Amino acid sequence: MRVTQSMMNSQFMSNLSANNERLVKYQDQLASGKKLNKPSDDPIAVGYAMRYDQQISRNDRYQRNVDDGLSQMEFVESNINEVNDILQRARELSVQGSTGTMSIDERNAIANEVHQLYEQMVQVGNGKFNDRYLYNGQTTDIQPYDPTNAMYQQTDMGSISFMMSEGANMQINVIGDELFGQPTTVGNETNSDNAFAALKSLETALRADNPPGIEKALGKIQDRANKIQTVWSDVGARMNRIELIQNRLKDYDANVQGLLSKTVDADVAESIMNMKVAESIQQASLSTGGKIIVPTLIDFLR
Repeated sequence: MRVTQSMMNSQFMSNLSANNERLVKYQDQLASGKKLNKPSDDPIAVGYAMRYDQQISRNDRYQRNVDDGLSQMEFVESNINEVNDILQRARELSVQGSTGTMSIDERNAIANEVHQLYEQMVQVGNGKFNDRYLYNGQTTDIQPYDPTNAMYQQTDMGSISFMMSEGANMQINVIGDELFGQPTTVGNETNSDNAFAALKSLETALRADNPPGIEKALGKIQDRANKIQTVWSDVGARMNRIELIQNRLKDYDANVQGLLSKTVDADVAESIMNMKVAESIQQASLSTGGKIIVPTLIDFLR
């Protein structure tokens, strides 16, 4: 096979172009810190990287749901603790007010404090988180309890759930009727363990100087306090599970981030070495090319 000067020139230019592309590739890796800067760098690795990105994005959404849900549950738990404290204080006042030696004036003074406890209970029932009412089910834009008629008001029973991870849809709200008790009806207030009704019954019995009524209200307050413990336990169990999911999501994110890094991130030391080799090859190519491409008549006429 006859090798012409034109063939030699063409082969040299092809090799020089390949060397330049290789040099640019390593320069891009060092500039971006990534070994995958375009799909042609490694089509298979790019496919893996895209899947890892999708998994990380989905995991981020789950983590945001977990953080939001856990924050709301922690706020609800603090509310339950406050409700429990209010009922505990009401029990103490009931025992104090049922003492036979107390005067009507002393019972009225206790009734005044019970009234303040009632108003505080209503305030807790109308609590908000992120500007949404907590205890009115899915109707978070409507105040659930009116201070005058709280014991008669039915709250929405809808649950609010967040997708915490694949297949884990967790309820993050507590229904008002579960925490404060089912609403009562007019004339049945003293027989109800509704928190608002029990406190109002206690206040009424104290002002009426009615020890049997005080003791009956004490029993209803105790009934509601016992039921609140069940709600409290359920909230705690849900929070524990959410925290477990949170830890698992963090571990999963770290693993996938590590896989993505191995797939797309450049090894700086290796890239520097490869670039130095490519530079040496390019210099050698240019030097060799100067000997291969011989001068022509045109060069002498310049």
